Amino acid sequence: MTATVDGLRHRLAQAERVRMDIPGFRRAAVLVPLLEGDDGLELLFTVRSSSLSNHAGQIAFPGGGMEDGEELVNAALRETLEEVGLRVAPEEVLGTLSDHPSPARYVATPVVARVPWPQPLRLNPREVADVFTVPLAELEAIEPTSEVRELRSYRRRIYAYPWHDRLIWGFTGNVVKNLLDVWDGRPGDPFDPW
Repeated sequence: MTATVDGLRHRLAQAERVRMDIPGFRRAAVLVPLLEGDDGLELLFTVRSSSLSNHAGQIAFPGGGMEDGEELVNAALRETLEEVGLRVAPEEVLGTLSDHPSPARYVATPVVARVPWPQPLRLNPREVADVFTVPLAELEAIEPTSEVRELRSYRRRIYAYPWHDRLIWGFTGNVVKNLLDVWDGRPGDPFDPW
């Protein structure tokens, strides 16, 4: 780890953020919860309910579609509270990463926040089947695999992080890659052309 959480706030403010506006895609926000506990920094992931119509059973960050007139940070914090019961104060938000499109026709902005940990969770079973945490240092040590995929009207490089018996990939893998690049001060991979 080459940065501190406060250093990450500065790097997020300085990073060149890719903003996307894709016709026909709705806006969404996800929270990238950076847990601060006695054992160091970890990321919290959800496992989506198998009953959902989009991305059922996949690993995700908490989040979802923005309501009319809703601010980005408010949407990420609201969705996180609704899905997993995790309370995050607005002043704990460190910044945002690049926009990422999803096959469900959303363009989502990841909101990175420092979260005091542990705290009690309350999972919404209609949306979340499970949660787990991964030490940030372990994710950074993984060399992700990648492949280029055609997703509706655009082409993207998709990253995958195998961790124990789980595969963090797709939209979520791309957000992890983006976070780790900013964390380490790397420019990151350019987005593939449309």
